Amino acid sequence: MLKENNIEIINLEEISLTTLQIFFNVEWTMDDKTAVIDYVLQVTSAQTLEVLEGADLYCLRIKIANSVFLLNFEEYSHACWIECATEQYKDDLEGVKQLLLIK
Repeated sequence: MLKENNIEIINLEEISLTTLQIFFNVEWTMDDKTAVIDYVLQVTSAQTLEVLEGADLYCLRIKIANSVFLLNFEEYSHACWIECATEQYKDDLEGVKQLLLIK
């Protein structure tokens, strides 16, 4: 089981104007998602608005400052990405990127 203080973001990749893929220094599984989620929420000072869970996808709708994003975890590819909830927040994604890179 991962501990939050062992987790770091080592890279971010802009997938599109509205999506950032997040790469961590640790291998994680869906069993570890709580520690990874807590880390991302802490770094960004995000507030969880809603949690959606599917068969292989776990998604949180989060609010950072006045913008809403989706924080996604996909089990089979072990991918994590953050995307704008709507197109109107795409200009705020750069600020989120900076928050994620600070730590």
